Amino acid sequence: MINEKLFGDCPPRIYLDNCCYSRQHDKKLSEDIVQDKSAVIAIKKEIINKNIELATSFMLHYENSQNKNIINRDYDDFFIRNYKKIYIGVEKMEELSKKVELITQQGIKMKDAYHIASAILAECDFFVTVDKKLLKFVTEEIEIISLVELAKKLEVKT
Repeated sequence: MINEKLFGDCPPRIYLDNCCYSRQHDKKLSEDIVQDKSAVIAIKKEIINKNIELATSFMLHYENSQNKNIINRDYDDFFIRNYKKIYIGVEKMEELSKKVELITQQGIKMKDAYHIASAILAECDFFVTVDKKLLKFVTEEIEIISLVELAKKLEVKT
């Protein structure tokens, strides 16, 4: 069950970076990857059970469509399309572009900036990633957090 002390009756809203979806399919078995896999599976169960709201974007769909592994791509696409609560599309490009420009000025790559900006426009509580560079990025507009940290913070059983 989600930590209700933090959110009360309103479920937390998250944006999972593309690398979070990919992590579930990772063949490497280092300790941190195994922990990430366990966390993303547990978080996705909470999304399915509507205890966490999922935000997605056109950039997430685009990046997933570039996945050469058709099985993984279709699996992730099914989840993204069927369990999203809010979608940030190209109709928000003007608002997104302003935020993206500010984010890229701080050394973040363009695609990553679109993900973060989309999460901010979707009014997410958390932007979730396993990208070490993004985990170091700090903004007052959204908390950037790893899969494992989010699972701990929300008290999701992994």
